[in-house]
Amino acid sequence: MILLGGTVVVPGRAPVEAVAVRDGVVVAVGSRDEVLAADPGGAVVDLDGRLVTPAFVDAHLHAVQGGLVTAGVELHGVASLAELLNRVRVYVAANPRRSVVLGQGWDDRSWPEGRPPTREELDEAGGGRPVYLARVDVHSAVVSTALLAVLPGVEGLTGYRPDGLLAQDAHHACRGRLDTLTTDAERRAAARSVLEEAAALGVGEVHELGGPHLGPLADLTRVADAGRGLGLRVVTYWGEQAGEDAFARMAEVGARGLAGDLCVDGAIGSRTAALDDDYSDGPGRGALYLDADAVTAHLHACTERGVSGGFHCIGDAGVSAAVEGLRRVAHELGEERVRAARHRLEHVEMVGAADLPVLARLGVTASVQPAFDAAWGGADELYEQRVGVRAATMNPFASMLHARVPVAFGTDAPVTPVAGWAMVRDAVNHRRPAERMRAAEAFRCATVGGHVAAGDDRSGTLTVGAPAHLAVWDLGPGALDRSGLPALGEGEALPRCAATVVDGRVVHDPDALLAGV
Repeated sequence: MILLGGTVVVPGRAPVEAVAVRDGVVVAVGSRDEVLAADPGGAVVDLDGRLVTPAFVDAHLHAVQGGLVTAGVELHGVASLAELLNRVRVYVAANPRRSVVLGQGWDDRSWPEGRPPTREELDEAGGGRPVYLARVDVHSAVVSTALLAVLPGVEGLTGYRPDGLLAQDAHHACRGRLDTLTTDAERRAAARSVLEEAAALGVGEVHELGGPHLGPLADLTRVADAGRGLGLRVVTYWGEQAGEDAFARMAEVGARGLAGDLCVDGAIGSRTAALDDDYSDGPGRGALYLDADAVTAHLHACTERGVSGGFHCIGDAGVSAAVEGLRRVAHELGEERVRAARHRLEHVEMVGAADLPVLARLGVTASVQPAFDAAWGGADELYEQRVGVRAATMNPFASMLHARVPVAFGTDAPVTPVAGWAMVRDAVNHRRPAERMRAAEAFRCATVGGHVAAGDDRSGTLTVGAPAHLAVWDLGPGALDRSGLPALGEGEALPRCAATVVDGRVVHDPDALLAGV
């Protein structure tokens, strides 16, 4: 397959005219004549001015949960408690065969009622069915009486409230067993729908992050199976504390490591991210689920096994515990062994400047979500409301790069939608100008960064010999920069994906652009 007649982005060099793919790898890249000469028998596709880039990587998502939200009650953007309850009523009426009502995305900060729904209100709106509605960050939820009845044992746990609002251990105990209320077919369909959405956005690889508090081990297999069926690459992680049983479970499903959503703390919005000082809008410092000793033990075991370990950490106290654990393990086992394991930290939103060189030296990937800053990093937005002046140092993407920390972009879908170019746009337009990346830097984090985090140093570019992961784009009227990337101003329309190719296989081609190859 030879693609010519457009602009081909080859990170690290000026854009070229054409690229050739054969047997799943790039075999030629350069001028039209150079590529035609290198692959004389290749089928030719005229790009008609389109753009070709490496395919994106979403380095942090939850495909089953995302698909179930899509099939359930969509609550992003709900403007009031009354609107939320009405959406539940409408859903229940339209889906009489659904045994459980699942939804996600509510944020009550600006609601006129000033509070989330109570258990009794969900009982009425849900018609007596089990109802689980997660906050936008999915670190707390409101549930109905029927839901508590079918998932016993939640009452009395830390974070349980009689009015139906669950956080911390109570929420984990509930969320981790929701799979018992859905079928295998429903969960497989949910996973496939999210991966199809990813492919349509030019995403060629996803990292599925599972764990006991999120759902069953089988979900990793479901997502991997969906990826194989569609042709997408899926890298899986299991977020359980290290031990012989945990390593066995990891091996059973072919997970890359015990990393991802193994939570050191919670989330800013749910006030469960662990802070060194009280939240600015209320008492309390969040929840520290794992201290530095627990982090050290986990990373020590993973490093000795040569597998990736890692954690979810957001608040300054949570991130500090994770970094302290890394320091200790490097001292115990040596920096080279730590680097070889390619550990990763998810979110890392309130990392201290002094900790960035530690992450860089130890080769620890900061797996971050640019959409978080875009949604909640503005003036008088969530972060400023919750942590005050401390918000001014959150999500320091450019500082991470300047310190040479490996950075990978993801979405944490369904917290924010699966994305391709939107990840790059949000990093380029960071709410704080000092933390804005250049387009080429952000693009690398959204492509090469994810591959490197997963131990793949060959993918993410279109050089000769690289795996043929690429996307073809319809462009708007905006100009391309010197590297061949489009203008990505805040609010501007993003390029439309005309085709996605993974390992040389066409996985998305709505207009049959590549039908003849």
